[in-house]
Amino acid sequence: MKIKDFIVSLIVLCIMLRLDVSSIYAQDCNEVWLQEAKSQLDTFLISYRPQTGLNYSDSISSMIKSYRLEDCEATYWINYYGAELLELNNRYKEALDIYYTLSSTAKELQKWDLFVSIQISIARVMETINRGDDCLRHLKMAKEYIDHKQLLNLYAFYSVRMSSYQRIFNSKDSAYFYAQQAVDYGIKYNAPRQIADGFYLLGMLTSNIDTSYYLMQQSFEQFLINKNYYGASTMAKNIQNKIKNTKFSNQSLSWLDTVSKYIVLIKEHNYTYHYLLNKNYEEISDRYFFKNNLDSAYYYLKLSKEHMKQSDINVNQTEISQAEIDNITSTERFKAEALTRQTKFQKILLSILVLGLISALIVAYNLNSKKIKIEKQRTHIQNQNEELAHSFQRQSMLLSEIHHRVKNNLQLVISLLTLHFNKVKDKKEYQYLEDISNKVRSIALIHEHLYHTEQFEKIELKSYLKDLLEHYLALHTSDTEFAYEIIEDQTIHLNLETVMPIGIICTELISNSLKYGRRPDQMLKLEFKLQSLESKYILKFHDNGIETNRKFTDQIKSGMGTLLIDSMVRQLQAQSSPTINGTASFNLVFQEKIISKV
Repeated sequence: MKIKDFIVSLIVLCIMLRLDVSSIYAQDCNEVWLQEAKSQLDTFLISYRPQTGLNYSDSISSMIKSYRLEDCEATYWINYYGAELLELNNRYKEALDIYYTLSSTAKELQKWDLFVSIQISIARVMETINRGDDCLRHLKMAKEYIDHKQLLNLYAFYSVRMSSYQRIFNSKDSAYFYAQQAVDYGIKYNAPRQIADGFYLLGMLTSNIDTSYYLMQQSFEQFLINKNYYGASTMAKNIQNKIKNTKFSNQSLSWLDTVSKYIVLIKEHNYTYHYLLNKNYEEISDRYFFKNNLDSAYYYLKLSKEHMKQSDINVNQTEISQAEIDNITSTERFKAEALTRQTKFQKILLSILVLGLISALIVAYNLNSKKIKIEKQRTHIQNQNEELAHSFQRQSMLLSEIHHRVKNNLQLVISLLTLHFNKVKDKKEYQYLEDISNKVRSIALIHEHLYHTEQFEKIELKSYLKDLLEHYLALHTSDTEFAYEIIEDQTIHLNLETVMPIGIICTELISNSLKYGRRPDQMLKLEFKLQSLESKYILKFHDNGIETNRKFTDQIKSGMGTLLIDSMVRQLQAQSSPTINGTASFNLVFQEKIISKV
C-alpha cells in the first residue's frame, strides 16, 4: 500500500509541475546516437544531399518518437535540420509549418541560437518565394537577438541572407558589405556553408574581373572542401560564364570540363541536377556548333532539352501556391492575436452583417441599371465587330492585289531585261543580265506565292524552292537539262523577310552549279535538304558536279556571287559553310527573322 501511495503522489506532483508523466520513463537526452544524428544531418546540408538527408531525418524522427525524446534540445535541432532539408526539396509549406512551431518552442524555452537560426531560415524561404518585406522582417528580428544575446557565431549566417536580400531587393553596395562580413565571421567561427556562399556573393557582386575570378575560385574550393559537388559544379559553371568574354577566356573550356568532372560525382539526381546538366550540355552543343560539327551539336542539344524537361517536371511537382504561403504566415500571427480577436469578434461580426446588408441593397439597386447598360454595350460591340470583319476582308483583298501588282511589276522588269540581253552579243554581259533577271525572278516568285495562297505572313519553303528550280528547268534545253531533289524532315513555313534572302542565296547556288558543275558522263543533279533544329533551321545544298571544279572554286572564293551570298547570310544573321570536296556543297544555319507585329 505504501508503494502505491508513493506512485500516486509522484504522478500528482508531475501533473502539478506540468510535467509529462511519460517523461518518467523517457531515456537520457544525452544519448550518443541522438548527437550523432544531429551531426549527420548537418553534414547532409553542408554537402547538399537533400533527399538522402530527408530520408535519414524521417527515420530518426521515428526513433525519437519511439524513445519519447521529443523534448530534448538535440531533437529540436534535428527537427530544424529536417525543415531545412524539406526546404531544399522545395516543400516550403511543410518547412514553414515546422519553422513556426519550433520558433514558438525555442522562444518559450529561451533557446536563442535555435530561435535566431529559425528566423534566418524563414527569411530565406521568403526570399525564395519573392516576399521581400517578410524576408526583411525576419532578418531584422534575427539581428535584434544576435545583438542582444551576443550570438556572434550566427552573424555569418545572418550576413549571407542579408547580402542576398540586398542584392535582390535593395543595394548592391550593402550586399557586398554583408557578403564580406559573411566570409570574415564564417572563417572566424568555422561556418563552412557561409564561407562558400559568402565568397560566391562577393564574386558575383565584384565588377573587377581579376578580383571576381579569384573570389569565385575561393567559393569553388570551399564547396569541394564541403564535398558539395552540386555547389562546386554550379560554381565552375558560373566561373566559365563569367570569364567567357574576358582576358581569361582561354581558361573557359577548362572550367567547362571541370563542370563535367564534378557533375558525375553528384549522387542525387533531383531537379537541380537536371538543371545543371541542361546548361552544361547546352554549352557543349554551342561549342560543337561553332566547330561546324552539326551532328554532335544536335546530339548534345537533345540531351540538354531532355534534362530541361526533367527539371521543369520536378519544379512543378513541388510548386507552392501563394495562398498556401499566406495561410502559413498568417497562422503564427493569429496565435499571437488570439485573445484580442476574442474580445472584438462580436463587434466585427455585427459590422460585417450590417455592411453585408448595405452592400446587398446597393448591388440590387445597381443590377437593373447595369443590365440595361450591358445590353447597350453588347449591341454596340456587335456592330463594331461587323464593321471590323468587313474592314478586315477589304484589307485582305487589297493586300492580295498589292502582292499581285508587285509580282507583275517585277515581271515587267524581267521582260525589259530579257529584251535587252537578247540584243547583247557579249557572252559575259549576257550572263550578267541573265543572273540579274533570275534574282529578280526569285523575288517575284515570293509575291506570286503570297498572292495564290492568300497567306500573307508565311511561305512554305519547299514549295518555293520547287517553283524556283522549275523556272530554271524551263529555261534550259534537253542538252542542258538537269535533275533536282528537295528533302525535308517536316514542313517549314517562313515569313517574307526570311524567305527573300534565302531565295537570292539559292538562286546564286543554282546558277553556279548550272554554269560550272556539268559533267559529260552523267546528268547534273541538284539536291536541297531542309531540316528543323529546335528554333533554328538548316539548309544544305549539294550537286554531283565535276571532280575538279576549278571554276566553281574560284567563284566561291572571289566572285560577285560570293559577296552577294555573304551579304544575304549577314542579313539573316546566320552561319554558312561553303565547301569544295570534288563537288559543290553549301550549308546554311539560320533562324526566322523577328519582325514587328505593328
